[in-house]
Amino acid sequence: MTMYEKLNGKQLEVKYETGAHYRMTYLSENELKWEALSEVAEGEATTGTEPYWAYEVAKGIYHIDWIEQDGMTAAQTVDFNKLQATAFLTWGDESERGGRGKILMHGTITVIG
Repeated sequence: MTMYEKLNGKQLEVKYETGAHYRMTYLSENELKWEALSEVAEGEATTGTEPYWAYEVAKGIYHIDWIEQDGMTAAQTVDFNKLQATAFLTWGDESERGGRGKILMHGTITVIG
């Protein structure tokens, strides 16, 4: 089952231990919309519609990747069995290794709808 089939007509809310809180809507087999429900840093986007790539790595566990318009990359694993998510985000930052800033976040998921 694809991520779109799993969540067709529903939304996924993800709350990370960092305080970040997002709503994800899978619009099609290859396009998602994300919305920041928590405060973001000044100048950061609060919503976006992005092409994505996803596959089911095990029953109920999906790996999802996307690149945002501003160059931020996201690699997210969603585990519907444990209602958990892990995300690794990178963005341009010349002061960091490889010219990319990064953060690894763990959180919980809720299916809405």
